[in-house]
Amino acid sequence: MGRLASVIRSTWKLAWGSPWTHDALDPSRPLAVPLEPLGPWYYDMGRSIDRGDYHLFDAQGIPRLCMRGAVVYHPSRIASFSLAHVTRYVLEGNPEDREKALRGARWLVDQQVGEGALEGAFPFSFEIDGLAPPWASALTQGLGLSALARAHLLTGEAAFAEAAVRGLAPFRRDIREGGVRSRFHGSVSVWYEEFPRPSDPSHVLNGYVYGLWGLRDVALLGLAPGAEELYRDGLASLAEHLPAFDRGYWSNYDCPDRTRPRAASLFYHHLHGVMMRVLSRIEGEGVFGRMAARWESNVPRPWCRLRTMLAKLGDYH
Repeated sequence: MGRLASVIRSTWKLAWGSPWTHDALDPSRPLAVPLEPLGPWYYDMGRSIDRGDYHLFDAQGIPRLCMRGAVVYHPSRIASFSLAHVTRYVLEGNPEDREKALRGARWLVDQQVGEGALEGAFPFSFEIDGLAPPWASALTQGLGLSALARAHLLTGEAAFAEAAVRGLAPFRRDIREGGVRSRFHGSVSVWYEEFPRPSDPSHVLNGYVYGLWGLRDVALLGLAPGAEELYRDGLASLAEHLPAFDRGYWSNYDCPDRTRPRAASLFYHHLHGVMMRVLSRIEGEGVFGRMAARWESNVPRPWCRLRTMLAKLGDYH
């Protein structure tokens, strides 16, 4: 029933919802704190603060999340909290945002795995979709790297830079060995997995892009020679395989090896468009610009939404 309810909610939003998500930052927007060479994060997460997404905190001011009746530390959410506040600090210059950004980044340093199969990871301590804890995620690693890179720029503290370098390790390790690295549909192309299941790599699009952005941030700071190669290899793979995520009228959330792709929800489809727009600004128009334009144009079209509603209902079966 849980999955059916999720599908019903998703199709309802496709019919009647507005695509609330984050927006790509205007590159001409003036900055209160330049924070070169990175600047703010890739899109404005300040709306998540305004919306009250972070409302449950521990005694140290670290955000927590209620999941299935349990209150947990969600590493992706804590990294996002840090990035939301560092972006707002760069844009507006409020010292309170700086302090909160560093608070989240220090939690990542403290929780990072120091050795073993998960060395360098910001691990999940709870199960998601059959992945038994502890496990690493390319999405979380990417968000964490982006947060740590900016914390290092804010403070000059070596601990943040060292943690960012250690955080590259899961991108080098295969998913069968505790890492997030796999191959796209058996090809030679790399894919960084949000959900690293060796039995059926799911190749989730948004988690992959978050991973790429983290790698890019570490590469821009020159903290580790291998970061640039990891980023460039990943970017080339995305450019090659991006058409597999396009339905013509909508985008796919994932593109698994052994099961059929799932149509993205309205939220994720709009997010995919934002991500492609950001990549087109960074790397030039090309395939990223073309896909951004296509996916952005899908959102207001009733026929595209209707076809996606039917696809989502088919996903349930």
